[in-house]
Amino acid sequence: MLVLLPGVPMLKHLSLAVGLLLLAAASTAPVPAQEKPAESPLPIGLVNIEKIAQQHKPFQKKVAAMQEEAKELQSSATLKQSELEAVGNDLRKVVQGSAEFQKLQMQFGRLQRELQVFVQEGQQKFRDKDLKLSLSLHREIDEVLKPYCKAKGLRLVVRTNNSSLDENQSQQQILQTLNRGVLYEEGLDITDDVLKLLVEKSEKAGKSEKGKP
Repeated sequence: MLVLLPGVPMLKHLSLAVGLLLLAAASTAPVPAQEKPAESPLPIGLVNIEKIAQQHKPFQKKVAAMQEEAKELQSSATLKQSELEAVGNDLRKVVQGSAEFQKLQMQFGRLQRELQVFVQEGQQKFRDKDLKLSLSLHREIDEVLKPYCKAKGLRLVVRTNNSSLDENQSQQQILQTLNRGVLYEEGLDITDDVLKLLVEKSEKAGKSEKGKP
């Protein structure tokens, strides 16, 4: 209801009424909720080195070659073991204390020492090769990972391993699962991208090798 004030023209009454109505509407109008900014993904990536080692073909070729060398070493060790056993059998057939016994005994001791040295040196050789081969894979990963992370804005890459909660697996696999560093992730695994970059890198290297005179 509009109350007319004495001495105030009608138009001024109308202007005052409209102003009050607008002020009331403004005070009761709902305030629109501010939209939350979209959350940017964490600058973190996960890489499964074990998966890369199992699927990167150039690395697997090197592993296969090393396994062939290990088979040759095992064959040589088996041959030396057979020779040692043959001398041992001859040693048991001769009279103890005789000249033949002493000769065979010395030969048996020499062959035994040679076999021990051969096995120890062979094991050390393959431990060194295994470490160097693993290190070469890490160098390859490092070469493709740095530019990838800069392009994607990643500031931290965490190593992960294959893991399963299945009870029907080896004790070593169970311990690996129990000691895993990442319990849950979603959308942070970049292993497939790294594998793709490694393939591209090896293909380029192969083409450059073919182009050489």
